[in-house]
Amino acid sequence: MNKLFKPDLVRIVDAFATKGECLNYMAELLSASDCLSFPDRYLAAVKGREEIMSTGIGRGVAIPHARDLTVSSLRIAVCKIRCALDFQSVDGEPVNLVFMIAVPQNSNQEYMRILKNLSEFLRNDENRTLLLNAGSDMELYNYVHKIEDIICASVAD
Repeated sequence: MNKLFKPDLVRIVDAFATKGECLNYMAELLSASDCLSFPDRYLAAVKGREEIMSTGIGRGVAIPHARDLTVSSLRIAVCKIRCALDFQSVDGEPVNLVFMIAVPQNSNQEYMRILKNLSEFLRNDENRTLLLNAGSDMELYNYVHKIEDIICASVAD
């Protein structure tokens, strides 16, 4: 498996004015990492999914994602948002952690395992607190890189 998380895909930001601004920013990060051949198409797929149902899973976390033919490799962009953002989450709470997953069209099984393991990791209060307390992009990357080890072990099973 290629690296899911890369340092240039992990950012701490002060705030976003809207959910759409956050999604655009994260799609730009993924595009800059060369995993999207048509970023606008991928972003439209993510926003289409959001219109059906918010990917704000609760507890201050959102996991926007989409499978698309224009995605060349599975990657995850991460944003810690200092000023919580309304994401229309299932629990009605604003979001501070956003994990955007770009998935190639043919990676369904791997994608489902990654989504499951990531969700389980983020349900744990201690794990979320560790991420929220990160003071720099690199510190946040070092924490999410540990998630990749858990995910890779699961996908290998």
